[in-house]
Amino acid sequence: MFRAFLKRFGLWPTVALLTLASVVVSVLMTLALNGWRLDSSGVRIAILVPCIVAPLFSTLQLRLIQQLERIREDLHRLSITDELTQTYNRRHFMHVAERRLAESGQGKGLSILIFDLDDFKLINDRYGHLTGDAVLAEVCRRCVPQLRQEDVFARYGGEEFVLLLPATNRTQALEVAERLRRVVAEHPIEAAGFSIPVTVSMGLASQHGSQQSLDELLNRADDALYQAKQQGKNQVLG
Repeated sequence: MFRAFLKRFGLWPTVALLTLASVVVSVLMTLALNGWRLDSSGVRIAILVPCIVAPLFSTLQLRLIQQLERIREDLHRLSITDELTQTYNRRHFMHVAERRLAESGQGKGLSILIFDLDDFKLINDRYGHLTGDAVLAEVCRRCVPQLRQEDVFARYGGEEFVLLLPATNRTQALEVAERLRRVVAEHPIEAAGFSIPVTVSMGLASQHGSQQSLDELLNRADDALYQAKQQGKNQVLG
């Protein structure tokens, strides 16, 4: 109860509530021990002591609870996030995608995009891996503002990313993909003193009605990505 109150209202309102509860309990215990006879001096002590002691102990305890909650939240965030790009990691994506895929069987539809950076190996070879990492992070910073809150964007591996678009048909997904492709390609990425042109190729798979497994959808999107690479890069197919 108090943990929920602490999370909602903060430290000091919770300390005040605990102090008030301590005073009430202390007074009731004092009255009970006195056979429910009113003893003004005993009641004063029963009020004064918890007013001093309860805030001290409850503040220490609640601060410890807050620290533990922050640690728990940080550990959870680290377990689902790719450290470099601050997008979701592959494991979390697969977990969420399976759940969303089950929901799509209820008529909501779903689309998946897989994309990677064109000629990224050349960027690493020419400018170094640290610069390559900066390029990956900047691509994500450009893409994330283009997405909805319900979309699930993750680093799939290396320079490859995957995007889950719930309740999105093929036409809508193509519009999203083109928007992402343009926002990456329209301006070179500035990293380590270099101005680096970057493009991405994308593969799309959509489902509405007929149910496919997640692996089947990912394979379809991956095949479309391969075709986009083969046909000149910097494009969306699917």
